[in-house]
Amino acid sequence: MGPLVSRLPRTPFDPVEFADAPPPGGPPADLEPEPPLGRMPVAGLSRRSLAGLLGALVILWIVVVFARAVADSASATGRAEQLRESTAAAAAKLEAERRELELVQTPAYVTLQARAYGYGEPGERVFGLQAGAPSPAPITPLGEDPAGSGPRSPLDDWLALLFGP
Repeated sequence: MGPLVSRLPRTPFDPVEFADAPPPGGPPADLEPEPPLGRMPVAGLSRRSLAGLLGALVILWIVVVFARAVADSASATGRAEQLRESTAAAAAKLEAERRELELVQTPAYVTLQARAYGYGEPGERVFGLQAGAPSPAPITPLGEDPAGSGPRSPLDDWLALLFGP
């Protein structure tokens, strides 16, 4: 047997019946009865469609975040390689400068530079070219013709021997 309330006849003053009943004379023309919120479609989409759309957006967001992380990782790897190369170049330059410093501090280099400034051993005569002096004549390498024609090929030598210079 059901509850006792369901057996009682309803009166016109029953609050449950009164809330569900339309106003006397029917609903007003400007107001239509609203469907329950649980069954109301939004822009023609059902709950299942909205859930699928929301799931697709979440998956798309995860893919974008993952792709961005992969791109950032690749960029960081490239930057690390550039930094390794620049570090190796800087280390090579530093080593060359250390060797140059060792050379500059040797007595032979100091003596050579002192002579370039006119400081030499006692008894040495300082010499140099006067300002505006002409350039010296070019030195002819050994084996070349002093006229500056340059070295000749063996064929030219044989032709010169046979037919004269």
